[in-house]
Amino acid sequence: MRLKRTSLTTKLLLLVVAVYALVTLVRLQDRVRTANAEVAALEQQVIYAQQEQLLMEVALRELGTDESIKTIARTRLGMVESGEIVFYDADVQ
Repeated sequence: MRLKRTSLTTKLLLLVVAVYALVTLVRLQDRVRTANAEVAALEQQVIYAQQEQLLMEVALRELGTDESIKTIARTRLGMVESGEIVFYDADVQ
């Protein structure tokens, strides 16, 4: 009779441990899913930052050329080359 009682207690204990393990596994799966989503978002940010860096490197290389200096002088400073004639629209305010 004592053998049956120990066996029932052992089975109950194993059932509790199994339920606890299952609940823990479900919680961990949710954390893993959330972490994977964060990793994907961060990877997209890295790709975007790398593209921006490449664009800035190209712009930096082109910055010292004569053509870029002329473009900046025309657009930002309103300068013109000698011999050019500038026409202003009187209706534009």
